[in-house]
Amino acid sequence: MQFRKLAVYVTAIGLGIAVGRQVGRRHKKEKEALMAQNTKFSDNYQLLNHWLEIRNEGKSLACYFNAMGYKRIAVYGMAELANRLMEDLEGSGLEIVYGIDRDASCSISRIAEVYSPQEDILPEADVVVVTPYYALEAIKKNLSGKVACPVVSIEEVVWSV
Repeated sequence: MQFRKLAVYVTAIGLGIAVGRQVGRRHKKEKEALMAQNTKFSDNYQLLNHWLEIRNEGKSLACYFNAMGYKRIAVYGMAELANRLMEDLEGSGLEIVYGIDRDASCSISRIAEVYSPQEDILPEADVVVVTPYYALEAIKKNLSGKVACPVVSIEEVVWSV
């Protein structure tokens, strides 16, 4: 009888440890996801802060594109950074010829022509600017063979001015 009780207690303790480890792993994954999101927000803050400094100095990201000889720009990622880029380049003589987004019907885009990277043939451009810059390498890989122009991140553009 004592042995059975002891076996039950040992089994219960073992299960408790196993469950605790599972919970710990889940919490670790949640913590890692939150840390990654925090890093992304921090990086976006630094990027936008530098971009604002550039604007306050009376400059524009057009400096980068003109220096590189890019006149016709495609933008990958149709969220807020794409809209800020479009606003920054207004009146510069540079043209955002189209956008690229996995959701080609994205509602917040101010770019008229938006193509799907999976389904559409992408028109010619001088450069593709990737606004979700944290995914640059995966996006470059996805666009290889679809565009013949350089693919750069908005991060590279902003920090080059």
